[in-house]
Amino acid sequence: MQIKIKTDIPGPNSIKLSRDRSKNVANGHGSVCGVYIDKAEGSNLVDVDGNVFIDYAGGIGTMNVGHSHPRVIEAVEKQIKKFIHPCFTVAPYELYNTLAKRLSDLVPISEDCKAAFFNSGAEAVENAIKISKSYNRRNGILVFSHAYHGRTQMTMSMTYKVDPYKKGFGPFLSNIHRLEFPEHSIDLSGLEFDPQKIACMVIEPVAGEGGFIPVSKEAMTSLRSFCDKYSIVMVADEVQTGFGRTGTLFAMEQFGVEPDLFTLAKSIAGGLPLSGVVGKSKIMDAAHVGGIGGTYGGNPVACASALAVLDIMEEEELPKRASEIGNIVCKKVEGIMDQCPWIGGVRGMGAMQGIIIIDPENGAADKKRTMRIHQHALENGLIMITAGTDGNIIRTLMPLIITDDELNEIYKAKITKITDFGAFC
Repeated sequence: MQIKIKTDIPGPNSIKLSRDRSKNVANGHGSVCGVYIDKAEGSNLVDVDGNVFIDYAGGIGTMNVGHSHPRVIEAVEKQIKKFIHPCFTVAPYELYNTLAKRLSDLVPISEDCKAAFFNSGAEAVENAIKISKSYNRRNGILVFSHAYHGRTQMTMSMTYKVDPYKKGFGPFLSNIHRLEFPEHSIDLSGLEFDPQKIACMVIEPVAGEGGFIPVSKEAMTSLRSFCDKYSIVMVADEVQTGFGRTGTLFAMEQFGVEPDLFTLAKSIAGGLPLSGVVGKSKIMDAAHVGGIGGTYGGNPVACASALAVLDIMEEEELPKRASEIGNIVCKKVEGIMDQCPWIGGVRGMGAMQGIIIIDPENGAADKKRTMRIHQHALENGLIMITAGTDGNIIRTLMPLIITDDELNEIYKAKITKITDFGAFC
C-alpha cells in the first residue's frame, strides 16, 4: 500500500476525536501523533480521515510481524472460541507451558531454562529483580546511564531520563547504582558501591529510549566476567531488542555472552499484552510459590498469539530481514548526509537504527529540529517516533515485513523532501 494523504494532518475527524479525548482522557497519557487510526495492515496505518501512512514506529516496537498478520489473527480467533481467561494462577492451561518451553529452548543460554509470564516490559523487569533477589539474597540493583526499564516505582528508579518518565514522581529507591552506558568500553575500577551487595545487573544490549546505542562487545564480555566474579545475576533487558529486531532473534546472540535472565515483551505477541522472564532454571526457581505471577499474566489468547509470532519469525526469516532493512536504512541516511549537515550519523543494530540529529553549527543535540522533522514526516505520510536522553534521535521500529518498495518510497518521497527544507531544517 502506498502513502496517500487526502487531508491536512491531522484531518477533521482526528481533530474531532482529539476534542473528545480532551474531555475524557487524562492529560498525562500523551500521544506522539495526533492522527486517530481506523485500520492497520502490514506496515501501513489508515486514519479515520482515510490517510494512509507507512509505520516507522511499529507500536514502539511491538509489531515486528506487522499489523494484523493473518497467522496472528487466526491463532487469536481460534483461542477465543475455546476460552479467554481462566487465569493461570487459578486454573492453568497448556498454552502457557508450551510457550514457556519454546522460549526456554530459544534463548541463547546453554543451561536448562524456565519461564514466567506477565503483562508489560516493566513487569518483566520488576519480576526479574524479585527473582534475582530471591536467588542471592541481596538488595542492590546495578543499571546504566541512558537506561529505560519502565514506569513502575521500581523501574522508574532504574530509568535514567527524568522528563517525562520520573518528573515529580519521587522519591525513588535508594538501592539503585548506576554506571556509564558502555558504548565503547566499561570502567569497573573505583566503584562507589559494594559489588557483593548487588543482586542483579540489568542492561539493554541496545539502549532503546536512551538513543539506540549498542553496547560494545568488549564491554559486554567484561560485564559478564564482573557478574561472575561477584555472583551477580546478569539480566538482559530485551524488551525492545528481542524477536528479530536487531538481526537475530535475541540481540545477545551477537555478543557471544550468555546472560542469566532475559526480560521479554513488546513484539512477543504481535501486539497483545504479554511479557516474560526467561532464564536459568536454578535462578528462576528461587522465588517462593506465589511470589511471582499476576491475574492476567500469560493470558491464553496472548500466549496463542506469541506462538504464532515465533512461527512467523522462523518461517518468514524476519531476523534476517531485519539485517537487510538496517543496511538499507543506513545506506539511505548516509547517502543524504552531505545534503543534510544536521544529520550527525546513524547507529544501532539490524532494523533498530537511530538517526542522530544535531545543530550543524556546533554539533550539539538538536531536539527542536528533531521535532520539526518528525512533524514534517507525519504530514507527508510517515509515522515515526523519537528517542534519546536529549530527544534528538529519530528511531526506526518499522514492522520487519516492510517491503523494499515501501522503504524506497519513504526515502525517495519523504526524506529527500526534507533535504529541500533548508531554513526549515
